[in-house]
Amino acid sequence: MTWRICIVAALSAAFLGGCASSGNERIADASQQSVSGQLVKGRTTQVQVRELYGDPIKSSFTDSGNESWEYEFSRLRSKPTNFVPYVNLIYSGAEGDKKSLVIFFDRHKVVQQYTISSSKVDVSQGLITR
Repeated sequence: MTWRICIVAALSAAFLGGCASSGNERIADASQQSVSGQLVKGRTTQVQVRELYGDPIKSSFTDSGNESWEYEFSRLRSKPTNFVPYVNLIYSGAEGDKKSLVIFFDRHKVVQQYTISSSKVDVSQGLITR
């Protein structure tokens, strides 16, 4: 009975320890529809955007004085080879999804345009990488 508990505990630790997320969790489940319901071009202000999504991970300015804010969120899972002794030295890493939201503001600090995108992420390490 004790060995069964140990096996269950070890498997649980491996599966739970194999996940990680980083970035702004407020956009973790965002979609084009949900963002378009929150951001209205020509109407939503920077103050309202900050209330919705918090501080951006990056902001920049254009020559014309317009500003853009970027938000990111990544959710990664460890590759199964990470948990195989010796194999993990040759090939290991993580894979998952990344979501990005970029909002462009005009000179009056009002939303001019925005884009939201999702992409796959594959981070490999070891002697063999893709």
